[in-house]
Amino acid sequence: MNNFFIETIDRGDGKKLYLYSQNNKKYKTFSGLSPVEGNQTHLRFHPIRSEWVAYSTSRQNRTFLPNELECPLCPMHTEEKSSDIPVDQYEVAIFTNRFSSLRLEETQIPELEIPTQSATGTCDVISYSSNHKEQFSELSQQRIELILKAVAHRSKDLLNKSNIEYVLPFENKGKEIGVTLEHPHGQIYSFGHIPETIKRQSENQIQNPLLEIITQIPKELILHENESGVCFVPRWARYPFEIWVAPYRRTSQVYDLNDEETKNLSNLLLESSKMLDKVFDQPMPYTLGWQLAPKGYEDSHHLYWCFQPIKRSKTKLKYLAGVEQITGFYLVDLPPERSARILRGEEQPDE
Repeated sequence: MNNFFIETIDRGDGKKLYLYSQNNKKYKTFSGLSPVEGNQTHLRFHPIRSEWVAYSTSRQNRTFLPNELECPLCPMHTEEKSSDIPVDQYEVAIFTNRFSSLRLEETQIPELEIPTQSATGTCDVISYSSNHKEQFSELSQQRIELILKAVAHRSKDLLNKSNIEYVLPFENKGKEIGVTLEHPHGQIYSFGHIPETIKRQSENQIQNPLLEIITQIPKELILHENESGVCFVPRWARYPFEIWVAPYRRTSQVYDLNDEETKNLSNLLLESSKMLDKVFDQPMPYTLGWQLAPKGYEDSHHLYWCFQPIKRSKTKLKYLAGVEQITGFYLVDLPPERSARILRGEEQPDE
């Protein structure tokens, strides 16, 4: 998975910009946006849920739905426009979020009557394209393959750090989800601890249920497959039109995929996003999670991707209601079997 090029630019204050390309490129660089000053962040322990909660003072001031001329992910051509990616052109870029809730260095911890600790980790942004209007489903297979290689490179670098336990690449797509930037991008969070939900899922994977599932998926749930993997609607889907993508070979990290698997799985991810956008003939809002192995679970974890769309009809959104938020007990309007038929174009969705 090394047939790509990386340019690293020091952005000051310990932050770096990584530029990934299929061919060797020369970049014209600019000064770019300045770091955010005075951000205070720390963790507090929730004694009832047994979870950590992060508090970050800078999040209220995040850039909110700027136009293309003011977009911090678009490239720069003069010093008159500032950007978090201060180069004249790029293919895929990863950089540290200026409004990061997690930091590698120790953060100031308040003394309270409950446990507190430093908010250890990182918050990266990964921009999929320099084109402000391009959707994930409109990217080329080669570009998505490069995105996989970029995530593989960055996640391996983060997991090599002694104070990082888990890495989560993900994407929020669509205003309905709550994105603050329309430019096509995802994020990569790393954590100094393993979140409880992830720990529970990793424990459940020790018995290898996913490998058994993907080798016995009923045809009515399969959307696409190739030599390396499959995309399907899970029988237990919690969201309308939920799609999982998984390699047939049990591997725990993106950087463990070989070149053929990287190519074939990028094609399945592209086909999945295209199917979602075709359901209502408009971009589908969703979250996409890359389920990588936390430290300590590398030998038992099975890598997969999960698209969680929030539209149950053309005019209705799937909101998490009280019972779902409070209990985690999901109420689903659309049976997975019908979702699969709609995604394959065999049946029309509800208006």
